[in-house]
Amino acid sequence: MGTNKRYPHMSMQRLEESQLRAARKRGPLHSLTHEQLRLDRSPVTIVPEREKLWGLAWLRFGDTDVQCTVLVRRWTADAVGVELSLDDEVLRCWIWQGACQRISVRTEAWT
Repeated sequence: MGTNKRYPHMSMQRLEESQLRAARKRGPLHSLTHEQLRLDRSPVTIVPEREKLWGLAWLRFGDTDVQCTVLVRRWTADAVGVELSLDDEVLRCWIWQGACQRISVRTEAWT
């Protein structure tokens, strides 16, 4: 079997989606708590809708950790608000900044 020369990242993208589906069966997506975020005391930077800021992040579903490509929507000095789409559903959560690495384009994570 040959490789997909036009979309070389597709096999890695499908693998990531498969891992996310499996992790999602292990439990709900975890997010930082109100006490951890301290949004009432910390400024929040919101990414404009027209901008796409991508990241490679560690998310936790139940007791399972999975690394995946996310869209960064907002951040504070300590945390990042991320979102991803899985099976036509948008999932959102807050994670610690150390759990997210910025990437320039979405497909960078799959190469």
